[in-house]
Amino acid sequence: MAYLLLYVDDIILIASSYTLRGLFLSQRKYALEIIDRAGMASCKPSPTPVDTKPKMSAHARTPYEDLSHYRSLVGALHYLTFTRPDIAYAVQQVCLFMHDPCEEHMHALKRIVRYLQGTLDHGLHLYPSSTTTLTSYTDADWGGCLDTRRSTLGYCVFLGDNLVSWSAKRQPTLSRSSVEAEYRGVANVVSESCWLHNFLLELHCPIPKATLVYCDNVSAIYLSGNAANHQRTKHIKLDIHFVWEKVARGQVRVLHVPFGHQLADIFTKGLPLVLFKDFLDNLSVRRSPDSIAGVC
Repeated sequence: MAYLLLYVDDIILIASSYTLRGLFLSQRKYALEIIDRAGMASCKPSPTPVDTKPKMSAHARTPYEDLSHYRSLVGALHYLTFTRPDIAYAVQQVCLFMHDPCEEHMHALKRIVRYLQGTLDHGLHLYPSSTTTLTSYTDADWGGCLDTRRSTLGYCVFLGDNLVSWSAKRQPTLSRSSVEAEYRGVANVVSESCWLHNFLLELHCPIPKATLVYCDNVSAIYLSGNAANHQRTKHIKLDIHFVWEKVARGQVRVLHVPFGHQLADIFTKGLPLVLFKDFLDNLSVRRSPDSIAGVC
């Protein structure tokens, strides 16, 4: 067994252990420091980092007085997402209100901290895989932002069975339809997959098979392989041609995935507990092996 500790400013950000079962990445000590900084060392754990209610608005009623405290905690949580993709969406949501946080936003932040309290021993598990295919999932919550009506885009990319890239962010521009929002998500994850493909090529680990991209919007899938619709989608023309070219060359395949298997949902919305736990296991966010308990 081997250990690797990554220090930044004398703080252990990531501790990893390597065994025959694979590599386990953890930020347990860093998470504990965040909980202490929030003054919630004895708080009751929460089963999920975010609820399933509608998204928060910037026009909440009661302003939060300590702006620096809120911003400090949000910034710290942002670094925790390096090994905790399960909180990526929740952290993205509280990041939207750093300019003017309210009590409602602080309650959402505290829920993330309470979730960490119950999952301190969780981390990202990477293990040997017999397959080397790049597989991606992408989803969009159309018009989900109550203030700007921009969509929330999320994706995750697997190399074999291992999660290697993920994202949860608000769309920079408005989408006029759910198809447009979903297709922008497809274009984003195709771009990320192409970067990973080229990166692996530079490491002399080429991937000969096409990248699989799973999307739950049938119209977006149809657009990826049908050039006849291009004249009716001029507002996303660049994304249309970018994805269509990759599909035409056989480098990418865009496929349909049903709602219950859309892993990218965890990066775009709050999920019920049962579905959240199921997706968590598929993302390989699990408890640490007993051999490293108390180390990181």
